[in-house]
Amino acid sequence: MAAPRVRDLLEEAILEGELKPGERLRAEALAQRFGTSRTPVREALLQLEAQGLVDVEPNRGAVVRTFDRDDLFDLYQLRALLEPRAAALAAPRIGDGDIERLAGLCEAEDQMVANEAFHRIILEAAGSPRLLDAMRAATGIPRTFRSVFWHDERQRDESLMCHRRLVAAFTARDAQLAEAVMRMHILGAIAFLEEQWPSH
Repeated sequence: MAAPRVRDLLEEAILEGELKPGERLRAEALAQRFGTSRTPVREALLQLEAQGLVDVEPNRGAVVRTFDRDDLFDLYQLRALLEPRAAALAAPRIGDGDIERLAGLCEAEDQMVANEAFHRIILEAAGSPRLLDAMRAATGIPRTFRSVFWHDERQRDESLMCHRRLVAAFTARDAQLAEAVMRMHILGAIAFLEEQWPSH
């Protein structure tokens, strides 16, 4: 199994909480788990370190990174810079089928899963591989943190309203509006985080 596939599987296991913060990741055990050699596992761990999901310690292997309030704010502030740009790039390029998919996701029952798919469609429609790489590092938020948003009804409604406005902006192929709505969307998430975890 190649390193990118190992990385994807490990990333999913970390983000879904299957691999817990502080858990040690041993190359030999992971190589057995994925039926591969240690080389692609080591490459995958270094890529995940660059994404901020694991800490690689010399001669000790890797551990799943422990997230705290500052990490979360840092990630969302990075998203506030990158995602509005992605929305602006996507507006003239996004296909009608993708716009229909975005509209359908606004009606989905599981909004936490739908939200991830919604943002991924926009990023891919932006057509910028470098932006996609940069966003990979900014979307590594474990599910335990992401679920906070979806347990708050007001935040859920606000997020959905932004998603519907984004669909309208893409339908109109309005790059400026798409950029402004996405910025408002991410800044709203940051404001919500401030309420949940005020700095002391």
